[in-house]
Amino acid sequence: MQNKILITLTAVSLIFGAGIVLAQEGTSTATSTTDENITAEDLGVGTPNILPDSPFYFLKNLGRQIQNLFTLNPVAKAKLKEKFASEKLIELKKLVEAKKNQKIIEKGIENYQKGIEEVKAAVDKIKEKAEENTQVGSFLDKLVQQQTLHQQILQKLETQVSTTTFEKIQEAREQHLERFGEIM
Repeated sequence: MQNKILITLTAVSLIFGAGIVLAQEGTSTATSTTDENITAEDLGVGTPNILPDSPFYFLKNLGRQIQNLFTLNPVAKAKLKEKFASEKLIELKKLVEAKKNQKIIEKGIENYQKGIEEVKAAVDKIKEKAEENTQVGSFLDKLVQQQTLHQQILQKLETQVSTTTFEKIQEAREQHLERFGEIM
């Protein structure tokens, strides 16, 4: 219970603390948390070359499934699922930036939502062990930071799409926050 409270307070502190610090400085810095500065590397993933609009995207998903199949450690599996969700978010970001059609962007949103569901399921399996396993605790701390970045990217994407796609992204953000709250 104490661990849940600590993680929740850390998440809230990160979200609101960054805004206060940036407001006090008055200028943008290299550590600013705006979307323009959030890259694939900030999320710990590479820049995607194969996007959901590619006919070869199924191979990427097949590779992810194979990696998941051979990952036996529950903590490593949760890390892998979080990495996949981050990759899917960066793919969505690239689709929006490339101004792809609405159906393709919605497919990217659905992929991301499925990724977040998988992260939640994996974290639910390991979070009880957070007090006895330091790997779980450090992963949950990293997860808080990653999910904050995810929210910032989704918020920025909302301003770059049509009204109906905006609603889908807003729904994804709400679902993301709901799942994140359930994890904590």
